[in-house]
This record gives sequence, structure tokens and C-alpha cells, in this order.
Amino acid sequence: MRKSPFIILLLMSLLLLMAACGGGDDATPSSSGGTALPSHIGDDALRKMAEEADANPSAAAYLRLGNAYAERGLFSEAQQAYEKGLTINPNDPAILANLGVTLYQMERFSEAKSKFEKALKLKPDDSATTYLLGAAYLQMGDQQQAEAMFKKALTIDPQLPEAHFGLGTLYMLQGKKDLAIQEFETFLAGPPPQDPRAITEAQRYLDQLKGQ
Repeated sequence: MRKSPFIILLLMSLLLLMAACGGGDDATPSSSGGTALPSHIGDDALRKMAEEADANPSAAAYLRLGNAYAERGLFSEAQQAYEKGLTINPNDPAILANLGVTLYQMERFSEAKSKFEKALKLKPDDSATTYLLGAAYLQMGDQQQAEAMFKKALTIDPQLPEAHFGLGTLYMLQGKKDLAIQEFETFLAGPPPQDPRAITEAQRYLDQLKGQ
């Protein structure tokens, strides 16, 4: 499997969607408005969660199970859980977006793009999923569409830090030094991203650009 040149975007994407997406009436809200995740859930608890989801199947239960698997890096299992949820509710934008993230993590970018697009048809004002669609386009080499999606995400949520990071990365790849610096500085001056590692990475990129 090829090495991704945009690994920080990939890492940010997983954490962004885990925090951003809800999934049904019985989902537990987190402080960021999404579905709360188990923290460092153990094997026995994960097994029990899977058994309970199969015994009492619901879209929300499989969303939580998929999130728990994804948090552990068990992406094949996460994919299966999300797909079970979609058999119950094929039009759940949270499950579709999280499945897209999982496929993205597996470097199945075209499939991830398809899931993000379907999620956005159901919930077109979702800035996080719009950003993720841009990240998928960037991984697929379509820089024009990536830029369009990052900018669209910012029209939906002008404070979305990940979109500024995405634009900074894109402009850096294109050799547009001044634009890249502007986006990374905006990113660092704004609200914190879901993945704090992105702050270190953005500062590294900024130092590199200013040192050129």
C-alpha cells in the first residue's frame, strides 16, 4: 500500500468525523455536539458492544460500534459495522461519512469520496464532510476540486480550522508560498483543530515556508 504524502490530513480526518457526526436519537452527545466515543475501550468491552449491537440492531448502535473499532485502528471491522448500520438506515449521513473516513484510512480514496458525496446529498451544509471530500480529492490528485471543497467548507463554517490546514497543504504542494503561509497562519491563530498534532505540523510547515 502506497505511502500517503498527506498523512496529517488522514489523521485529522478520522478525529474530525468521530467528533463531528451524530447518529440517531439514542446517540450520546459529546461536548462537540457529536457521538461520544469510548476512551481506550478494552477487548472485552468491544466484544460485548458488538454482541449487544447484533442482539439489538440499530443504526446508532452500529455507528457507535464502528467508531469504537475505528478508534482502535480496526478499520475492516469498522467498515463492517458501518455497513450493517446502513442496511438498517441507508440514508444516515453520519454513518456514510464515518464509513468514508474508514475507507479513507484504508487508502480507498475513490470509495471514500463516493460515501462523502452521498452523505452531503443528505446533509449538504455539513462543513466537516465537505472538508473531508476535499481531502479525498487531494489524495486522488484533483487539486482543483480539493480547493473548491476546502473553500466551500469555509463558506459553511468560516471557523473550521481543518479547511485552512487543507488549503495550506494544497498551496504548499502547488508552490504558492504566500498563500500557503497565509492559510497556515490563519489555522494557527484560529480555534484548535480536532487533532492537536496538526498544530505542530502546521508550525513545521510554516517555518519551512518562511525559511525558503
